[in-house]
Amino acid sequence: MDNRLLVARQSAAAGGLLDLVPGAAAAYSLRKLSSTYTDPVVTVRRSSDNAEDSFTASEVSDGTLAAFCGVGDGFVKQWWNQSGNANHASASGTSQPKIVSSGAVILEEGKPAIQFDGSDDFFSFAPVSSLDPWTIAEVKRRPTAGTNGPTVGTASPSQPIYPHWQYSDNLVYARNRQGEYSYGPVSNEQIISVVANPTSLKSDMSVFRNGVAPPRVSIAAAASDADFVYIGRVANLHCAGLYQEIIFYPSDQTANRELIEGNIAWSYS
Repeated sequence: MDNRLLVARQSAAAGGLLDLVPGAAAAYSLRKLSSTYTDPVVTVRRSSDNAEDSFTASEVSDGTLAAFCGVGDGFVKQWWNQSGNANHASASGTSQPKIVSSGAVILEEGKPAIQFDGSDDFFSFAPVSSLDPWTIAEVKRRPTAGTNGPTVGTASPSQPIYPHWQYSDNLVYARNRQGEYSYGPVSNEQIISVVANPTSLKSDMSVFRNGVAPPRVSIAAAASDADFVYIGRVANLHCAGLYQEIIFYPSDQTANRELIEGNIAWSYS
């Protein structure tokens, strides 16, 4: 086995992706990403009386969160940033995505997941720069083929930026400040996506889904000067599907891509 993948597996067992590849600007996950992280991963509002409480990664999985919600639903008010930068992602009112449905934690491949309804669910956070270089790693799934899958995005209504978006045409789109490429076609399975944007050139962007680069099928010109501010939304468009993890690096992590993918894959089986 490649030594890097062995290290990734070992770090995943301890929940230490941020120990293995430090320097994230923001890191949202339903698992523990650092050996030193002790805060909650989510703050949840239950549907029965709108009471709120915060839960660690272990409490999300061990029945504590489900017990808090009873037979009702649970909605995520805050997704905590584990990078140490205190830039937590928040949602209010009907925009809060669901994590517990009728008393059961929502699962994807046996692991907890946050569900976006495609109508009005999204998180917002303090701007994270979309200037190069950046790398974004995600674990997500869109609900069915022919739907717009969940993504991170900017608020610009004309030419928003997004690292990886599965459109209803079953293609994947990646856009930086210079332009956009589409890739595919792709399916609607749970995926690890890693998108690296080392320079301002759109031709230098690299997109990987479960460690494989999909074929590039078209080119579209686009540009925006906006920063990343949303999870589950791009401009005024809302996304459907499941999110489990998003990590922003304000750097080119191409050299560490296999380490990141190996750690995530080991954790999410």
